[in-house]
Amino acid sequence: MVWKERLETASFRGVSFHIESENASFGRRVQTHEFPNRDKPYSEDLGRIALRPNITAYVMGDDCLAQRDRLLEALNKPGPGTLIHPTLGKMIVCVTDQIKVSTASNEGRMVRFDLHFVEAGELAYPQADAATANILTSSCSAVDEAVNQLFAGFSLAGMPDFLQGQVLDDVGQMLDTITAAVTLADRAAFDVIRLLKGDISVLLPPPSSGTGFVERVKKLWNAGNRLADNSRRLHTRIKNLSGIALNNGLAPRGLWKTDSATTRAATQQRNLVASVLRTTALSEAALAVTALAAPAGLAQESTTPTSGWPTLSHPALNNAVVPQNSQAELLTWDALVDLRDTLNVALDREIKRASDDGVFLALRRLKSSLNIDISARLAQTEKTVVRTPEEVTPALVLAAAWYDAAGRETDIIQRNGVAHPGFVPVSALRVPVR
Repeated sequence: MVWKERLETASFRGVSFHIESENASFGRRVQTHEFPNRDKPYSEDLGRIALRPNITAYVMGDDCLAQRDRLLEALNKPGPGTLIHPTLGKMIVCVTDQIKVSTASNEGRMVRFDLHFVEAGELAYPQADAATANILTSSCSAVDEAVNQLFAGFSLAGMPDFLQGQVLDDVGQMLDTITAAVTLADRAAFDVIRLLKGDISVLLPPPSSGTGFVERVKKLWNAGNRLADNSRRLHTRIKNLSGIALNNGLAPRGLWKTDSATTRAATQQRNLVASVLRTTALSEAALAVTALAAPAGLAQESTTPTSGWPTLSHPALNNAVVPQNSQAELLTWDALVDLRDTLNVALDREIKRASDDGVFLALRRLKSSLNIDISARLAQTEKTVVRTPEEVTPALVLAAAWYDAAGRETDIIQRNGVAHPGFVPVSALRVPVR
């Protein structure tokens, strides 16, 4: 078949015409950045250029003027239309620039057209992916700030010595409760609790206002960070901190009308200390979520709580940001759901207990940011199920049988810590649903 026989009949919006010549623009948009005092430029690929077919067309015959009018009517209609190009095939284009129509006395029964089209494409607005970890970090900082402002009103001034001692004893019992609840295998956490108990008599009684107490409590929660080097240990840390906030030993005590003014004041100050312990524990638990390994494709910036703005990188810069935990183990779908539910229960209880407007609003914001961040992680995390091989089988065979994709053997091996890929034991394996 000769090439002319393979050409399609040209038309626009169903109106046919003949083509004398045609050309089109192809390529990519590239922006070259040239930096001062650098010999090497950086060329940034900005994507494919829009296809722009240009056609020299004509219609001919005794009814050439009627054909001209039909083609002009099709060309002048607003919006994109279907162009059948003889060599490029069917495409959706818009008419651009001027439509030039010409006739000549020596070309009877012929009307020429100079046509310019541009690829119509599609109307799609840019979608911004929020840096959910940075938003969550900012919400944690807001909770800490609200707690600092709340605890600024703590004072034991004016109370009898025996009531001051009772408040200090209550705080010591709450720290004992934390000691029993903390299961982190890090001696530093227990050392900080012991030191904090020894400093209570200095930090809380008058003339001190206890301004350093909140910072000491934050150091207590951060004492277990040395073990938070992978997602599983971070999961344990978050569960522990949430459990501390839910512990009945830190629950607020009721105020009774029969209590004296000094007793009521002592109970209020005790409840204030308990609120600081619970709220800061929840803030640290939520902050630990930002340190979890992020799934590929999740907008995740540096979680260092500096200015709250996303950190940007550029290939031409030397201080390009390396994502944290890029090689860390990802939590499973079930583990993320478990964290979300546990933190939501703890936050809901604390929100109901909040008596200060600033703390209430900060906790509401923290809950919203936390759920947005975990939801973004869940959207990028595969659901898993437990499957058991019928016999000792190579991982390659299991991947082919379960997923019809032998390349999934690596996922089976790494997710379950299989010792030898050629001999997967007959035991329960955690594998993706699809």
